[in-house]
Amino acid sequence: MSPTLSIGTALSDGIDRLNTRGGLTLLAVLALLQVVTQVALNSLFEDLTAGSLPLEATAGAYPLALPLPASVSGVVALLALAVTFVVTVVAMRAIYADIDEVPNAEHTRRLGRTVLVLLVVSVITSFAIGVGFVLLFFPGVFLMVSLIFAQLAVVIEDRGVVESLTRSWSLTSGNRIRLFLLGVVVVAIGSVVGGVFGLFGIVSPVAGNLLSAASFGFVSLFSIAVLVSAYRQLADAEPAEPMTGAGLAD
Repeated sequence: MSPTLSIGTALSDGIDRLNTRGGLTLLAVLALLQVVTQVALNSLFEDLTAGSLPLEATAGAYPLALPLPASVSGVVALLALAVTFVVTVVAMRAIYADIDEVPNAEHTRRLGRTVLVLLVVSVITSFAIGVGFVLLFFPGVFLMVSLIFAQLAVVIEDRGVVESLTRSWSLTSGNRIRLFLLGVVVVAIGSVVGGVFGLFGIVSPVAGNLLSAASFGFVSLFSIAVLVSAYRQLADAEPAEPMTGAGLAD
């Protein structure tokens, strides 16, 4: 019989994990990375649209833009996104275990291989979910919930592509409705937080954009923490399936 997910425990445990020295450190790092990404993207788009829009409109649309060439701001944006992806892997492992020791050797083990497999899994799941939503709404929702632990199976259990997908399918069995409701709660909290910080844009577009970018880092880490908590509940209660290998096509 499948274990039953506790939504309240997932939320409270996720918050508790972030309310630690390691959690606050990760929050600061991800918030800073989001700000850097936002500044780089603002600078890129302002440079690309220069001359095609009135100066006043450009300044209002991209308040964080710096006078950088598109080539420079584009590279900075890509680097910031890449670093964010790697930090997310470390954050998942740290939230799962030893968060106040972040980063330690366990958090950064086989990082290159993990990032590569995670990219492949992310593309596959995004494509499958996208097709599900395009064809019919409910298959997209079903696939989104069923594959929600695939990335964690890669990051925490070092599973390959196929193994991570089947592991997620197994872990979510019997708890898909609860996981959907948990997702709704997390999205609602994220929307409220983003909306509150976005209100600062009425007073100052620069402050509003900076706070919105930083809050996105917070919401992202909060979502990860809650997801890891839900994963721990179900994975710890269910014996891990044996792995057949660690390659990309496992």
